[in-house]
Amino acid sequence: MKAYRHLKPTVIILTPVYNEAQSLPHYERAVSDVLLPREDVCFRILFIDDGSSDDSWSIINTICARDARFSGIRLSRNFGSHAALSAGFAHARGDAVATLACDLQDPPQTILSFVEKWREGAQIVWGRRKTRKDIFWRRAASSLFFRLLQRFAMPPDSKFTTGSFFLVDQKVAECFQRFGETNRITFALVAWTGFDQQVVDYDRRARMAGVTGWTFSAMLKAMYDAFVGFSYLPIRLMTLMGVLMFAFTLAFSGYLVFRWLTGSPLYGWTSIMVAMTFFFGLQFLLMGISGEYLQRIYREAVRRPLYFISDRTAADGEHHDAG
Repeated sequence: MKAYRHLKPTVIILTPVYNEAQSLPHYERAVSDVLLPREDVCFRILFIDDGSSDDSWSIINTICARDARFSGIRLSRNFGSHAALSAGFAHARGDAVATLACDLQDPPQTILSFVEKWREGAQIVWGRRKTRKDIFWRRAASSLFFRLLQRFAMPPDSKFTTGSFFLVDQKVAECFQRFGETNRITFALVAWTGFDQQVVDYDRRARMAGVTGWTFSAMLKAMYDAFVGFSYLPIRLMTLMGVLMFAFTLAFSGYLVFRWLTGSPLYGWTSIMVAMTFFFGLQFLLMGISGEYLQRIYREAVRRPLYFISDRTAADGEHHDAG
């Protein structure tokens, strides 16, 4: 166990912000009441404004001017929460890095439990939702997402949980910055690194203010990106369907030849057209999945930056403006 875990370590809290003008005052009060007064840990807050179109950046500047323990960077446009977290990791300089959503559905108090587990030797500490105040379909979809990823995508010994609420050691944060893919799911990349992991259970709250950006379409995209990026399941399903369809075609062709040899051939266009429609539809489906992989290969090959930084608060140091 490293010595700094016994002294006064610095823990950087990454908070992506996208149109959270209503939530930011609540966030500042909660963090100032729970985390910043601690004398055994030096907490620093880094806001990453993901191209907000409301007054979020102005409020962030006001908060940072009021308290130097807050700092912020602003991305040139909305790149997505996972790109925003990647920008945060690139700018985090501390002994450990944690994440905390601006809507406070994940309570700041849980980070204190994260720090305790980290000080005991864990290099990744996951926040696992014991209860959550969400509608039924959202809870069911999240549970299904977790089980499928656990079975088909993530390392078998990982203690990962879905959702980007966790704390990682500086070594893990450095490893995270080595990932270069464009389509990224933060928790999946962290889980893929391995290292010693622990879990902290907590009760997830309702939003303090504002409207969530975690829509059904965003959830589907996250599921899709995770499976295409981390699992062989889609390709293996394509291969399995191809084998099954080939076997079915052989059997059906043999049946047609047998009927022709016995003098009772089958007539009619209906069965032929149904079969053609089905197989052509299946072929285009498989071609579409292959095209998705090719499109992703192209995006990775051109190596576009993940984000650009257009502004920063006065308290933030000098860092790279693209990642």
